[in-house]
Amino acid sequence: MSVQTGDEVAGAGLVRLSTYVLFVDYGAEVEVQHTVRGTVRRVDRSTYEDLLGFQGFRAPAERHVSWIDAGVVVSPFGDRPEHHGGLRPGTEAQLGRDYQDWYWRREVEAEREYRWLGRSIVKMPSDLFFYQELIVGNRIDAVLEIGCGDGGGLWFFASVLALLGGGQVVGVDREHCEDLPAFERLGGGRVELVHGDAHEAATVEAVRILRPRGFGLVVVDADPRPEGKVALLRRWAAAVAPGGYLVVEDVESPECLDPGEVVEEGIDRFLLKNSAFGIAVEAARFPLLKGRGTALRRIGNNETKAPVMEGDGAESPVR
Repeated sequence: MSVQTGDEVAGAGLVRLSTYVLFVDYGAEVEVQHTVRGTVRRVDRSTYEDLLGFQGFRAPAERHVSWIDAGVVVSPFGDRPEHHGGLRPGTEAQLGRDYQDWYWRREVEAEREYRWLGRSIVKMPSDLFFYQELIVGNRIDAVLEIGCGDGGGLWFFASVLALLGGGQVVGVDREHCEDLPAFERLGGGRVELVHGDAHEAATVEAVRILRPRGFGLVVVDADPRPEGKVALLRRWAAAVAPGGYLVVEDVESPECLDPGEVVEEGIDRFLLKNSAFGIAVEAARFPLLKGRGTALRRIGNNETKAPVMEGDGAESPVR
């Protein structure tokens, strides 16, 4: 006889949008595509807005039963491809899986030394395009990168903010880089570094002092272990400003796929405990993301209680 965990009991009867659902806006109507099942359905805007209410977990009504059957909204721990009948040749989800398999054979962005404004940047072009859309479309003026390495990602974020009139970029890493980009050339903003272990509360506090009201975008690009990524998600969620985004990268690496369910279950456990967060539906437009399925948005408003750093008893929200 199987025994339900506390998270399973807490999540019983709740559903959220599948991360494999793509919305295509045609004005009066919106197309609902399922990238694993290969299904397409057009709905009116009121139905679309109703579905958007499931970015985070909530209880469905009778009118949502057909969407549950279609895999558009899913129960906790029920959003892996096998829960949707498995990957099918020719589907967008299969394309994304093939891309990840190709990428991780050589960690392509490092092998091919992609550059941004003359500086090597260890990120894929598709991810950069997604990030600039988030920054520009949401008028984000502060970005935090956990695991900034040689500063290529910081260079990208700072250059985008400089084009938009300036902002703040903060990078966290355990190591000191001796060859950082010439950030002063960009103007219109500032780049600050915090050296420390991203899993430690002291490092989180050092960043909080730099930006008490939080960041519009937090990118977690550290710790290859699946359990480490889930821990960093919980640790740094409090640094996300209301309306802001949190993306955990490299979640389809061999290390994360081998024990498969660790990251996916960690995401759902986090969402069940943090009702202020939900799935960032914008990410579905980018099937090749290194953070596929782990792009989240803080959907709660300023009055919503901010997430608490687990294990520290912290109570003060980041605003």
